[in-house]
Amino acid sequence: MSDYEQKLSKKGWLVNILLLVIVTLIGLILLWSGLNEAFYSSSSTVQSIFKIITNLGEPIVFIVVAAVLYIVYDKKFAKNLIVSLLITLYFNELLKNIFKDPRPSTNVDPENITTQNPTGLIETSYGFPSGHTSSAVGYWGYLAYHFKDKPKPLVVPIIMAIIIFLVGISRMIIGVHDLQDVIGGFTFGFGALLLFIYLEPIVSEQFNKLSMMMKIIVFIVASLALFLVGILLYPTSGTDLLPVPVAFSDTGNFALVGGVVLGFGIGYVLEHEKIKYEPSKLNTKQKIVALIIGLVLVFVVYFALEVPKGFFDSVIYRYVRYALLSFILIYFLPYIYKKIWKF
Repeated sequence: MSDYEQKLSKKGWLVNILLLVIVTLIGLILLWSGLNEAFYSSSSTVQSIFKIITNLGEPIVFIVVAAVLYIVYDKKFAKNLIVSLLITLYFNELLKNIFKDPRPSTNVDPENITTQNPTGLIETSYGFPSGHTSSAVGYWGYLAYHFKDKPKPLVVPIIMAIIIFLVGISRMIIGVHDLQDVIGGFTFGFGALLLFIYLEPIVSEQFNKLSMMMKIIVFIVASLALFLVGILLYPTSGTDLLPVPVAFSDTGNFALVGGVVLGFGIGYVLEHEKIKYEPSKLNTKQKIVALIIGLVLVFVVYFALEVPKGFFDSVIYRYVRYALLSFILIYFLPYIYKKIWKF
């Protein structure tokens, strides 16, 4: 899947492992110093600013950035970026349910009070490790890794490092996570990213030897396995902190990951075999038009399929929604571009 990427050098591994150890040690020192919830701010202005920043760890932002990169930059890189994110999301959700760590007392907003959520919880899943933080590391970290050997190699990695740091800090400032959750997110996300960078070329080389039909079967089986294992082991994931957790209503990110693996995987295989869209074949004007078409379609489909709470608000619907969205992005958009420009 990634014949153009090189693994990290021994020096690169050493530097990254050293950073991982430093982050973990700093977090432990701060925890032992009693600063676990000291980063929360009750200032409405500060809250507003960091609620915007925290969105850099949300699925819709990841989808939009991946769509842009897929449409106008490099399909293989965009694909790897999504895979890195999916792995981090899924195993982070498993860890949440294994540790069952409650969120801080600041995870409350009176405006969220409903019959189902009488305490006004902002986030209703377990806290450790922070999903936004680990996802930011897996996603923005892989983007930084990709650009490390490009012209001006430090620019993108530095920007991505700042984004990752701010996302983690934002989760504490708005009160939905404490320090141990965020440090856990950094540590797990960093470790998962390093393993992905190392293992992805090896796995991809073997996967690319399969026939088209076998590749599709692998994605179908993987999608169903990830989905069913997640929802059967932890049917209330995502609503565990509610007084009465709602079984199968959401199940955290298990349905999201399973759905994306299905739609994205099948779409990527079919597009690679049948359409063979290459962004490099488009001129600047065509790329701008392609980007406008793509983003409009992604937003329309994403929000059209987002129904009000309680209406088709089920694990099956969430699974199907993300399968459709990812298939449209990966297969249908290139099909449209091919029809328009005949390349």
